[in-house]
Amino acid sequence: MTGVYDKISVRVATQPISSSKVVFGPFEYDDSSGDLRKFGTPVRLNGQPLRILSILLSRPGQMVGRDELQRMLWDGPTFVDFEQGLNSAVNKLRQALGDSASQPRYLETLPGRGYRFIAPVRQASDRAVHALGVPAGMPRIESGVSQSKIWLGFAVAGALTIIAGGGYWIAKGPKEPELRTLRKFTVPAPARFAFEGAASRQSFALSPDGSRLAFTAMDSSGAFSVFVRDFKEREPRLVPSSEGAHTVFWHPDGRSLYMTIKGKLYRTPLESDAHVLLADAPPFPFSGAWLSPQRILLDGIHTSFFVSPSGGPLEQLKENYLWPQRLPDGEHFLYVRWNPSTGHHQARVAWLRDFSTKDLGETDSRVLYTASTATPETGYLLYVRGGSLLAQAFNPRTLQFTAEVAPVASRIYSFAETGAADFSVSDRGVIAFQNYVSRSQLVWVDRTGRQLGTVGPADVNVKSGRLSPDGKQLATAIYDVEKGEQNLWIVDLKTRAARRLTAEPGLRDAPVWSPDSTTLAFAHTADTALPRIHLRGMAPQDAEEPMPALDLQLPADWSPDGRFVAFSNTGFPRLANEQQSDVWLLDVARRKLVPALRTRFHEANPAFSPDGKWLAFTSDESGRAEVYLQAFRGDDTPGVVGRRNLVSSAGALALRWRRDGRELFFLDFEGRVQAVPVKFSPEPQFGAATALFTISTEARAAIHSIMGFDVSADGQRFVIPVVSSAEAPSIVVVRNWEALLPHARR
Repeated sequence: MTGVYDKISVRVATQPISSSKVVFGPFEYDDSSGDLRKFGTPVRLNGQPLRILSILLSRPGQMVGRDELQRMLWDGPTFVDFEQGLNSAVNKLRQALGDSASQPRYLETLPGRGYRFIAPVRQASDRAVHALGVPAGMPRIESGVSQSKIWLGFAVAGALTIIAGGGYWIAKGPKEPELRTLRKFTVPAPARFAFEGAASRQSFALSPDGSRLAFTAMDSSGAFSVFVRDFKEREPRLVPSSEGAHTVFWHPDGRSLYMTIKGKLYRTPLESDAHVLLADAPPFPFSGAWLSPQRILLDGIHTSFFVSPSGGPLEQLKENYLWPQRLPDGEHFLYVRWNPSTGHHQARVAWLRDFSTKDLGETDSRVLYTASTATPETGYLLYVRGGSLLAQAFNPRTLQFTAEVAPVASRIYSFAETGAADFSVSDRGVIAFQNYVSRSQLVWVDRTGRQLGTVGPADVNVKSGRLSPDGKQLATAIYDVEKGEQNLWIVDLKTRAARRLTAEPGLRDAPVWSPDSTTLAFAHTADTALPRIHLRGMAPQDAEEPMPALDLQLPADWSPDGRFVAFSNTGFPRLANEQQSDVWLLDVARRKLVPALRTRFHEANPAFSPDGKWLAFTSDESGRAEVYLQAFRGDDTPGVVGRRNLVSSAGALALRWRRDGRELFFLDFEGRVQAVPVKFSPEPQFGAATALFTISTEARAAIHSIMGFDVSADGQRFVIPVVSSAEAPSIVVVRNWEALLPHARR
């Protein structure tokens, strides 16, 4: 993707800047005082990061080598200290500028060589408009306009780019140059929030006219809220009362936003802070589409529904239309359907009059249509295959493809069985996608959070790991962006060697060890979008054995006697946007499913005490998920009995026992791991909870996966995810994206 942008992006002149005060994007830098300001507001930057900025700004467009930076900024010959120091300083500089290493606006990395400042730079006192050259491959303007006017148009467009700072565009200006100039910028997650790959929902959506972006972002409690970024504004706006949101989509007029929040479907006018309740949302909603003044189509993990835009009951449909999108003629809509025999989705178009269908082809993800801004009455279908976002010219009148497939962006989040993919389109030549960042790793920490060592591969997307009872191995699930899948990996804790245990297609998650450390129970999504428990041994020749089906199954623990695997029949209780969750048991010997905890509350995260006599779990009976403890009976009618004991008071997302049963650990809503002393004499008694350390929101948003941590047998060491790179995921917005296509660069 970077190579494509390099060919199209406008480069500034490489003459050194002589004035002490320069401007780039929304920033102004005074080299004589070292002051950096953004929109007039001081930006705190000092030390080596500030000195690196000064050096790069003195030579815009030129590479400054790493060796040169070492000579200028570092004393002494220690190579390791320099390497670590330079990388850290550059990361701090990028953070101050809001820049990204994978999609740079200001600071470009030349791997192994050095850095180059690539944004337009001008002297603060220079009021002249910089004339920018036409980049190689820029499409010609064939309109009969004089050459002088064409060049004037490019100069004005360049000036607007400088004023906008690569992040905001101005709607007015010469029409032809605007349409033919590729522009891109990134939308970062708001402060104290993080982006997560959307495995089973539409997490962001461009407005139909491409002027706004609605997106969800996760806070420290794991809940998502909705934000709207107007591209004329500097910052996104939080949609009031949107905590617990799941999926978002737009009304076609762009003045209202639809969203599912805590199991309800709402319409939110942008000029209002109030929501209009329309209906109960279906279980596990994926997305939605406004089809007509009489119909909204909602799709979910099980089936699809119609609901009136005015509100009312859901009307269940016979077929599930995944990821629907209304075509411009108002007579057809796109959708996809999973084909287990091929291991791919089938893209289809359906007629609204009678719901007859036509197959369009295979895809790894949902398919979206966007109109061409260069060729009227034509457009493109965008979809993901092999981890790349692709575009294929498509005639919406004949419903036929008219050209070969062309790449648009690489390494895009997609999730094979659900069809989810992190991109969006508009009607005005604007697209958006979330850039994939491999930035997390599992590590050992002590009770203060001090890092002791690493576990498994670095710079991957991983969220949790489970230690084997014998303390020799760790099991985890790692995401593969090219396949849109998660596979299980096993790490030898002595040698630190890691091997992939599973390689067959599917999404696998939530591995749980048997008491003898020879078998794993895990959730496997293969021929259906519903995770189902499978069992598998550790030998390469061992096969995966599916267990009896029962809606969604997420294993959480294996009883010490080896008889039961405890699981919940829904997803994350933090979302509060699903069907009610119960705790179930898989009787491993009998291959039988047994309910263990069924109430009107949302209960999940079961964990057996080390002696097998108690079951800890989370329940929202107090209004939010907290840890409870109840006696467990493992006879012919297994389940919990007796009084329910409240353990936590700060919210709970995941829990683990110390091997001797003397402590219970849980993750609270602030991301802190809490330790609670436990005594049984014979009834349980609990000491005060003590906060040990915090797992960052960014690490817990590395991938859509079961959140967790694990603890050593003695309760002194923990395995947690950490962020291993300063580069953060962001949503990349591209205007006039057709300039990326091969025919536009000829």
